[in-house]
Amino acid sequence: MAIREQSSHDPFGEWAKHKGRAGGRKAASGTQPVGKGLRFAFYGRTSTTGHQDRRTSYGWRREAADSLITGEGVIVADYFDAGCSREVPWSRRPQAAALLEALTARTFDAIVVGEYERAFSGNQFAALAPLLDAHGIRLWLPEAFGPVDMNEPAHRALMMMLGAQSRREVLRARHRVLAAMRIQACEQGRYLGGRPPYGYRLVDAGPHPNQVHAQWGRRLRRLDPDPLTAPHVRWIFARRLSGVSVAGIARELNERGVPCPSRVDRKRNPHRSGQDWTLNTVATILENPRYTGRQVWDRQAGFDDTTTGWAISKKPAHPALVSDADFVAAQTIRAARPTRDGSVRVYLLAGMLLCGLCRRRMDSHWVNGRSGYRCRHGYDSTKPRSRDAPKNLYLREDHLLDELMRQISPRRGEARSPYELVALLKRNGLAIVCDRSSCTVVGNNEEEPAPGTASQIELFASPMG
Repeated sequence: MAIREQSSHDPFGEWAKHKGRAGGRKAASGTQPVGKGLRFAFYGRTSTTGHQDRRTSYGWRREAADSLITGEGVIVADYFDAGCSREVPWSRRPQAAALLEALTARTFDAIVVGEYERAFSGNQFAALAPLLDAHGIRLWLPEAFGPVDMNEPAHRALMMMLGAQSRREVLRARHRVLAAMRIQACEQGRYLGGRPPYGYRLVDAGPHPNQVHAQWGRRLRRLDPDPLTAPHVRWIFARRLSGVSVAGIARELNERGVPCPSRVDRKRNPHRSGQDWTLNTVATILENPRYTGRQVWDRQAGFDDTTTGWAISKKPAHPALVSDADFVAAQTIRAARPTRDGSVRVYLLAGMLLCGLCRRRMDSHWVNGRSGYRCRHGYDSTKPRSRDAPKNLYLREDHLLDELMRQISPRRGEARSPYELVALLKRNGLAIVCDRSSCTVVGNNEEEPAPGTASQIELFASPMG
């Protein structure tokens, strides 16, 4: 990793030229030769680049560091991280990591920071102290009025207090911001940022209610139906309410040549193919309550509207693309259908079978009144199967369990039933790789047979009779 060092030169150009104050010390270039006193490495950090000016942030932190070491030495290397949270460990901050890498080069004698909270959080310094001590490097801190000595009880107590205070500041700010945003979403229906969902675009919603923000020219925005994509969203809900499956909807969209969301907005989706509609894309649209006209914030997987992590506005905040009643009805259609006899289908080997052809995890599959497993090698009904694609792999669970019990259980001597055998395999982190003629028991995420198991199990029956 490249180390950014300079002979007490301001890395941000002209800042040092203009930072001087009447009666104050000269700029960072200074007049003290490098050969006199200690050689310091300066470290600073700013959390964001969009809401904080990097030059200003660097400037006042560097000035505090310069003031602390006046007469003690000169800064010979600058390390400044921009856009890094204080909760990120030093090893994962680019400039902080470069500073740690430079410890062995001994190009500086001590480290100076402008403020504890801009360098550390929680117990980060306590974790870093042994490394610095091993290299004979002292940390100079304004709150300690000089070098920190962890052999001093007062300094140990100070660092513990500063770490707790820094952590408290983070938690307090986070709680206040999240609570305010939840209220703005629920009570005011305010759009709080992020990409507009497929079917909507952003339009002006008037002046910002905060007078300071309004003076800066900031304005509110809200969602409004997109003339090009909103009709497709209405069509998706209509087809779902008519009983069409999610896969069927995706297939029809692809057949009609309707651009998928990632193709419509390529700038924000460079990581996606932009080629076809998928099951997940259609399902995500069908379960998004924003299409009812209500604002949603802090959506997280696995949350529902009874949890604190799902903030939905009490009143409509933008034009709806589907009614509340139709949205709820669409969710009901998505619910799993019960079995005819009311029983619960059980798949003992669910999640444990890997396809020997493509290494995908095999799907649980109920056929002819029996539990089984299949792999379609990445194919789904939203797109046609290529001619050279391999045929689906099907396995009956009862055949596979019988053979596992016959060949593995006697060797292990610990499983007296299929349930005990499956529990044993799971407990040991084992998986089963299957093809059309045999299965191999392997360690999870491995390809070699697991130690102490049958290396190869020959299936004795047709796959799914």
